[in-house]
Amino acid sequence: MTDDREIRVGEPERQRALELLALHFAAGRLDPDEYEDRRGRATDAITRGELNDLFTDLPAVDDKGQVVERRPPAGMAARHRNPSQLIMGLVPFVAVGLFLATGRWWWFLLIPVAGVVARYLDGNG
Repeated sequence: MTDDREIRVGEPERQRALELLALHFAAGRLDPDEYEDRRGRATDAITRGELNDLFTDLPAVDDKGQVVERRPPAGMAARHRNPSQLIMGLVPFVAVGLFLATGRWWWFLLIPVAGVVARYLDGNG
């Protein structure tokens, strides 16, 4: 079976790559030197892999140059926290606040209790 990166491309694919590069240049994502370099590589491309490599650091765009795919910035992992994680992040601060307000140490017992409840609610218990 042939790897998709090794499939040969024709003139329509090269033209489409040039159009997309022009959109990225117009949007300011490429400086003039990068744009010219990538245009030359697109014109000389023989395989899909060579064309795809021109766009690895660029977002997907539609024909109007609008970003259609959002990626987190390089080095930034997308975080999706569930409510129990948020609660567990706040409970220690609440416990400290209640301790300072009342002088009762047992407010700190909220921390492990909240952890057990959060684990149960997440279905991991």
